[in-house]
Amino acid sequence: MTESVKPKILVVDDAGPVVILCVNVLQALGYSIKAANRGETAVELVRQEPFDLLVVDYKMPGMNGFEVLEQARQARPRMACMLMTAHGTPDIINEATRLGFDYILLKPFTPSELRGAVDKVLASKA
Repeated sequence: MTESVKPKILVVDDAGPVVILCVNVLQALGYSIKAANRGETAVELVRQEPFDLLVVDYKMPGMNGFEVLEQARQARPRMACMLMTAHGTPDIINEATRLGFDYILLKPFTPSELRGAVDKVLASKA
């Protein structure tokens, strides 16, 4: 029997440095990573292939993270989803929870915080 396959993660953020940080940290942990800088691109990727986890920014041009979640979940209803946001107001956090995000990661975050959040979300979906 072959070794278990690491989860596949899609990172979506319009800020290049955030995407680079997430990709570098998560790839170093052995995860299979794809990245997108627009919500529309992310939704297309989710429709084309299965991901175990969607990590999406709240505020982006075009579709925001909530809209990405709603459309992505139509294609992959059981996919875990984590919101990244620098706009952690009570209204946004309440809405993210209502929509079914599994975790809310407040920006700025450290590599250790990202690792912990991803591990927690994936463990809860295992």
